[in-house]
Amino acid sequence: MKGKRRFKPIDYIIAVLFLAAAVFSLIYALQYKEGKARLIVTDGRREWVYPLDEDREIEVKGTLGISRILIKNGQAMFLDSPCDNRVCVQSFPLSRNGDWAACLPNQIFIHVEGADETDSAFDAVGF
Repeated sequence: MKGKRRFKPIDYIIAVLFLAAAVFSLIYALQYKEGKARLIVTDGRREWVYPLDEDREIEVKGTLGISRILIKNGQAMFLDSPCDNRVCVQSFPLSRNGDWAACLPNQIFIHVEGADETDSAFDAVGF
């Protein structure tokens, strides 16, 4: 009979892989549904993840030396860094999803992920 298609083993394998990816994505999305904010710290080679709801002070070794980062009251900020201009220390505290700061000379980058975006603050408003 022409026109009748039979499934091959590879078709079943693809279907199982697709289903597994869908289940994994659903579990991941449900896990972070609550918007648990976390701070991601990277030195260009390694990455560390810290919850924003646990106060702590972090020391990260960069190319110039140790940068100190403070997590307190759901916000994160650079406390100190060995760079000359110290722009990173002067940046605003991070608390919302997508907020970031960096010490470029010391090659330390921090950013917030997973925070609720219910805050009504705007960076810019266009008309």
